[in-house]
Amino acid sequence: MAELENIITTSVSESSSISDSELLSLFRSDSESAWRIFLDRYANYIFSVLRSFGFDYDHAMDRFVYVCEKLSEKNYHRLKSVRYAGSYGELKPWLRQVVNRLSINWAWSEDGRKRLLKPIQKMDKQSQRVFELYFWQGLSPVAIEERLLLEHFENVTLADVFAALEQIQSELSEKKIWRLVSNLLRAQRMVALDDIRAEGGAALEPVAMAPNPEDLFARKEQAEQIRNALASLSTRGALIIQLRYDDSASVSEIAAIMKMTVSEVRSELQLALTKLRRKVV
Repeated sequence: MAELENIITTSVSESSSISDSELLSLFRSDSESAWRIFLDRYANYIFSVLRSFGFDYDHAMDRFVYVCEKLSEKNYHRLKSVRYAGSYGELKPWLRQVVNRLSINWAWSEDGRKRLLKPIQKMDKQSQRVFELYFWQGLSPVAIEERLLLEHFENVTLADVFAALEQIQSELSEKKIWRLVSNLLRAQRMVALDDIRAEGGAALEPVAMAPNPEDLFARKEQAEQIRNALASLSTRGALIIQLRYDDSASVSEIAAIMKMTVSEVRSELQLALTKLRRKVV
């Protein structure tokens, strides 16, 4: 890691005066020399792009390592695929797009999913999975409950999901929650199948997880319970539940939207959750 920090913060040698097009040509004849020149020229730029996306130093460094790994894999095939870049510095627009896509891919990669926040790491496996499904995949509480049942978390109810989400949000600062939701929305806007194919990924195939008839019947009954439970709430209580769990609004944001005090929102939220837990078994 120290070596990578030195690459980012300090120029190793005087940058070559060759153009970017000449640098790309060099990758086809002397890849290692070309890579050293490339890092000398663009390591700082890659890191600055990552920082401009809102990542702190540590998260930007993680993604910087990942970007370098992906750019150098398969004998630098991404860099070799660019046929013309022009003079010195004209590779930047292409590079910014690649860094953008790769940083998003990192978040959805196996390595990215394992980097749980420290407060979440202390929770049980079910709560950790709720966090992943809610903040990384953008699923609703009802969809999370269904996914957990399919993943063999036994006897999970919607009330359990709400309880886990409330615990998670109580452990995280509003700033951290905002960043998680912001990253999720950015990923949902920018990751497309065409981008994945362009980066050498395979097309996504649906996973066959069809439940048996008994499970379908049980889930249909529970879905009816959920609808009835939500319908039993006051209009204000139902709206607070929606804002809190479907829209990921903070308690203070809900208070501002509904012209209530923070304590009133907390009280109404707790009352609504208690009613849901009693009605959904």
